[in-house]
Parts: sequence; C-alpha cells; structure tokens
Amino acid sequence: MKKANFPSGFMAKSQALLKKFPKIRLMVAGDLVVDEAIYGVTERISREAPVLILRYTHTDILPGGAANAVNNAADMGAQVFPLGVVGDDEQGGKLLDYFKMKKVDNSGIITVKDRPTTVKSRIMAGAHHTAKQQVIRVDRYEDKDVSKAVEAKLVGRITALATKMDALLISDYGLGAMTETVRRSLLSAFAGKIITVDSRYHLPSYQGVTLITPNVSEAGPAAGLEIRDDESLLRAGQILQKKLECNVLITRGPQGMSIFDAKGGITHLPVYGIDQPVDPTGAGDTVAITVTLSLAAGADLTMAASLATVAAGLVVAKRGTATTNPQEVLKALKSGGSSNK
Repeated sequence: MKKANFPSGFMAKSQALLKKFPKIRLMVAGDLVVDEAIYGVTERISREAPVLILRYTHTDILPGGAANAVNNAADMGAQVFPLGVVGDDEQGGKLLDYFKMKKVDNSGIITVKDRPTTVKSRIMAGAHHTAKQQVIRVDRYEDKDVSKAVEAKLVGRITALATKMDALLISDYGLGAMTETVRRSLLSAFAGKIITVDSRYHLPSYQGVTLITPNVSEAGPAAGLEIRDDESLLRAGQILQKKLECNVLITRGPQGMSIFDAKGGITHLPVYGIDQPVDPTGAGDTVAITVTLSLAAGADLTMAASLATVAAGLVVAKRGTATTNPQEVLKALKSGGSSNK
C-alpha cells in the first residue's frame, strides 16, 4: 500500500468527519447515466468476421455519470437528492428503482418521454474462471439541451429543494441536463453554501464556486494550455484558480492530486492504495463526493482532499463503477495506511 502524507491527527479527524456525513443533505445535480456491464464467455472466433463470439452470461446495471456521484454519496451515508433527467424507458426505470432501493429521494429527477436515458454499455469478455476484460463500449445518449419545459421543471425542483440542502455537487458531463438556465439557477439558489463542480466542458461557467475538481485532460483546455509536465500543471492550476476565483483540485491519476487554494497555496497529494489500479472508472466521482461532504462537515480543503484520496484509492482497487463507505475507509486507515495517528 502507498501511504499518502496526511495532515496531523488525520485518523481522529477522519473519524469525526465520517460521523457527520449522515446529517448532511446534499444535492447532486447533473447528467444521470446508466452503466451497463454485459458479461460473456469467449467461445471461438466467428466465421463471419475476425471477432470473438461471446456466450452471454449476465448483465449488471449500476449508476454512472452524476448517478454514480449520487451512489457514492448514499454509500458514504449522506442524505442525497439527485437532480437531473432520465428517459421514460426500461433503463431509466431501473435507475429510479435502484435509487429507491438505496433510499435516495428521487423527487428532483424528471422523467422525459421523448429523450432516452443515457446508457454506457461495456462488453466484458473472458474465459471461464478468469477475470473479464472490457473489449468495447457502446454509448447511447442524447446530448442536446433538454427542452424549455423540462428546464422549467428542473428549476422548479431547485427552488423547492435548495433551502433544505447543506451543499451542492454539480456533475456536468455536457449531456444536456445542465443548461445555462439550470446552471444559473443552481448557483443562485446555493449562494453562500458549499458548491463543488465536476464539469467536463463548462468549467468557465462556474466562477465563484467553492471548488472545481477537473482531471488533467479537463483542466488543460479550461486553462487554455496543454498540461505536459509539472510546470504546465502548476500554470494551469493557477490560471483556473484566478480565472474562476475558487479553489481548484486537479486529479492526476497515478500521480495523485494537486490543490490550488484561494489564498495561492499549492498542495500535492500522492495516491493512496495499490500501485496499479484495477479499474479507475468513476474514481473522480468518489473524489468529488468525499471532498464535498468533508467540506460540508467542516473540514479544511487539505483535510477534505486527503480523505478523498483514501476513498478513491479504495474504489480503484475494485472492478467496474464502484463506491466505498465509511467502514471501509476507517478499516483501511487502521490497517496501516496512515502514519499520522
């Protein structure tokens, strides 16, 4: 296990923060996605084309996109309220049923008849008794902005729910739910509260929020440069911090994460966990949720990011779109992940 350089008293502070998570009411607004994993056993090469023939075994359905952030928040113990849209179709129904099973309040989700639920289907292949590997992904989605009527319903949900919330995470994948009007409504309704933004394409629209959490491939274009090394990373982070007037957390995969705070401070945190991640899918959602809940619970940014490093390290050690929970986090820390008791 790799050990991150945690703040003094990290274990005790982590325990105190995690105990507060169940009291936090968090809205997660964004593009809801269904992650579908279709499993099969490889049998032979097709006579029709040089491709594998898979014998279908089963399908797993899990929340993806903003819905994965919702799932992470629920498993971390928070009271989470998703805001977004699904289609009036089988996959949308399965996602709503999944949230109901997790006791997630679905009142902020609009079902739209003429818009399909976004689905990412991963074909997982392998021999009997071996780990299955992803061989191709098929995406089904509509990325046009939602209609004005749906937009008005989303704004209505924001107005009804925002006063009850402690914090907001915007998980914006550019798939049409977070229109300019919806974004403005969210930022206005949550003014003065913790607002974290994980946005693939619209980062410049979120000036003045508490924190943005881009990865390297998102931070570079938003800052107007290519991140090639540590020097360009520092320049990009500083540009974004000044341009958007907020804290910036850039996730860097195996290189950990870098924090650029509003006072000009820069902190680098190494990864926590195994040297080679099993599957990094959805780890950014885990980081965004853990940081947001920690900030809402009263942590400073470095402490919040440190706890997020642990959570993300546990998630990338699992296959598929995964989550973690407070019990796993504390168990990992007690097993020797932190030298700062």
